[in-house]
Amino acid sequence: MDLRQLRYFVALATQQHYGKASEVLHVTQPALSRQIRLLEEELGVKLFERHARGAAPTDEARLLLERALFLLRYAEQTKADLLAMQREPRGPVAIGMSPGLAQQLTVLLTQAVLQYLPEVRLRFIEGFAPSLQSMLAQGEVDVALLIEPIERSNLQAVPLLKEQICLIGPPGDRRLRTARVGIRDLAGVPLVMTGLVKSGVRLELEAAAAGARVELKHVVEVETAEVARRLVLEGVGLTAHFAAAIKDDVDAGRLRAVPIEGLYLHRVLARAADRPVSRATEGVMGLLRMVVERHVREGRWPNAQLS
Repeated sequence: MDLRQLRYFVALATQQHYGKASEVLHVTQPALSRQIRLLEEELGVKLFERHARGAAPTDEARLLLERALFLLRYAEQTKADLLAMQREPRGPVAIGMSPGLAQQLTVLLTQAVLQYLPEVRLRFIEGFAPSLQSMLAQGEVDVALLIEPIERSNLQAVPLLKEQICLIGPPGDRRLRTARVGIRDLAGVPLVMTGLVKSGVRLELEAAAAGARVELKHVVEVETAEVARRLVLEGVGLTAHFAAAIKDDVDAGRLRAVPIEGLYLHRVLARAADRPVSRATEGVMGLLRMVVERHVREGRWPNAQLS
């Protein structure tokens, strides 16, 4: 088994059609078929079922696809690392974070990377904790901003900051005319719930409500904080989230954020512990920590404390 065979296999498994895969690879169909046949003979398994519309991957092929993508990415990273030893950090770095954090950090981190690591190419991937942990473990992202607890044992996490979850709504709402609220104060409050795939904010909120035997009143469920923000501005209900996501609205007097007692997000910077870290990834992790620390110290990340 060699890298060329794996590239041919990935192309066919992705395209599921010999003609299309051949076009992607810029090779003839007989050459592609021969490499796939040799790979099947070496592994002793059937990888594709031919049919009128193309080629369907078998269960064995789906397992191999996951491993092949990792091996090809690892090979590319090794090549980039060897080149990087001779010059400044360079190459792609994929970073994962929630949509709310992406709204805050993408511009600042991009500017820092362009200034200090001009040969590094950033790729931002938005998602919630479960999917980001999975992408880290599979090598689809190099580093991610996550919320504790970390479920996967092969991930290494460094504490970044602690952030309080807030009840958010119009500044004139009587329920927000206080310095802070308790979880029991949310009973009966119409809530715009974020995180259809169970974001860290939602998991913390629902766990606290269950512990206090408080039934939360869901008016509508949305995926991102931005959609929740728009609904709150239109008077649909209140929402629970971190205040930094709506800081511009708070500063402009359009919204008010009141901390919910005892509800915190513990943010960490995570990477896969079973893979070597490139110089480019190390550099991006350092710049990300610098950006976050500066953001907190300058008061642009409300209700947050550095770890």
